[in-house]
Amino acid sequence: MPNRTIRFSAFFILSIITGCTSQQSRAPSTESIAKELLTMRASDQRLEHLVVNQDPQISEPGFFKRKDQAQAQNAKRCKEIFNQIGYPTNTLVGTDASQAFWLLVQHADADPAFQQQVAIAMKQAVIQGEAPAENLAMLTDRVHINTNRPQIYGSQVLYNMKTARAYPKPIQDPQSVDQRRTEVGLPPLWQYMNEMSELNHMVNQQQHKIHGPAKPWTYPADFTDW
Repeated sequence: MPNRTIRFSAFFILSIITGCTSQQSRAPSTESIAKELLTMRASDQRLEHLVVNQDPQISEPGFFKRKDQAQAQNAKRCKEIFNQIGYPTNTLVGTDASQAFWLLVQHADADPAFQQQVAIAMKQAVIQGEAPAENLAMLTDRVHINTNRPQIYGSQVLYNMKTARAYPKPIQDPQSVDQRRTEVGLPPLWQYMNEMSELNHMVNQQQHKIHGPAKPWTYPADFTDW
């Protein structure tokens, strides 16, 4: 009887170890998650660059529907990763893959509840030096705009085709926006808006060649009248 008990115990322990090993082998490693995030970001950016560069592909029927579907699929996978490992910090998946995760969540506009979950988790990562404060600021703005609230840092932009002028969507307490931007490492809002005016003018260069204006709007230095 004692011998049988010993053999049973040994078998039982071996079964537990084998079961744990099997479960671990099925769970993706942080290295594989990192590679997956980088692959998804590359796909996301390829589509975004087609739009920015006004590639002829964007005129094909259904292009923007396919783009939205691809970003929704990326968002779904990011949610699975988030539920599995939490916020993928620099240490956990590497700086590049962590940045990729943030960018993919930025584009998950169809699911602002998920964006907000990530923003909440990201706060601790920023405190620990595991994620950039400016990225959290931009995600926070995205959440606010997608839930019909004024943004905090002015990162979300509209563009006037007639004047080639970028301007921020509604901002909470706009007179102190540059102070908040400085605190998270973002440049003054007038500078950012000039960059956005230039970018949007380039994106819409064909229309501007016909209808003007020839140059993008330029805000004066230290402009604050938002």
